[in-house]
Amino acid sequence: MSAKTVVMQHLRALEAGEWDSALAMIAEDYQLAGVIPFPVSLFIRIRKAQSLDMHKARKRALPDFKFNETYQAETPDSVKFQVNLTGTHTGVIDYRGLIRGIPVVQPTHKAVKLNPEWFTYYVRDGLIYKTVGDIPKNAGVPGLVRAVTEA
Repeated sequence: MSAKTVVMQHLRALEAGEWDSALAMIAEDYQLAGVIPFPVSLFIRIRKAQSLDMHKARKRALPDFKFNETYQAETPDSVKFQVNLTGTHTGVIDYRGLIRGIPVVQPTHKAVKLNPEWFTYYVRDGLIYKTVGDIPKNAGVPGLVRAVTEA
């Protein structure tokens, strides 16, 4: 199975909230790296056990979220893509314990389209073992909060 196929299956499982399926595609030695411009606790290490926490919080806030990814490059063991998250804010935004300084926001029922983020996923033996993210300041969780709280 190609790296792109593995990543596509993983992203579809995340969108559907199929957590066991999504986790089964993550290698035991998984790690997350990259540029994340918001205050994640310095004591949190993103490994396999924590790999879905941000996705679960997003799914609670935006039950219908989609990644809307655009693939930019592919090698036999990696795939680079852009994400343009969309969804409707019908659940509570609550990243307590994951990201500092993010308020809890009750549902606003606003449709959101967030600014682009970029990721490279690395695949070995059919499992994702590394994610490198590039999340600009105006995207990610802070971008989500702004999108639902600004008029």
